[in-house]
Amino acid sequence: MTYARFLGLFVVVPILFLAWRYRRTFTARSLAPMGLLLIVVYAATSPWDNLAVKWGLWGFDPERIWGIKLGYLPLEEYLFFGLQTLLVGLWAQARLARALAPDAQASRPAAETGERRDGALTAREVAP
Repeated sequence: MTYARFLGLFVVVPILFLAWRYRRTFTARSLAPMGLLLIVVYAATSPWDNLAVKWGLWGFDPERIWGIKLGYLPLEEYLFFGLQTLLVGLWAQARLARALAPDAQASRPAAETGERRDGALTAREVAP
């Protein structure tokens, strides 16, 4: 399997699913911090990954990449940095938006949320 096909199947398809599933949750303002996160990811990951390939710690099969390299890394590796960050960021943001929605906790019955009305801790709250 080529690197691009792997990215398409296991990273791009889930991103598209999340974008479609939570399209009402995502706004330009809510996605803006992801831009800063992407800058940090590329700045932190690119240098050491390039050095690791240069020093022979790992490499990329020329038969499985497009052949476009930036430094010592194929383009697909840079796409992986960004796409994986987007995948995790979109998933985390969708989960947080759902969990923090004002009516989400209030509308769910106590048995479903694990809350007790007498103020005692539940097993979920006590367990690590």
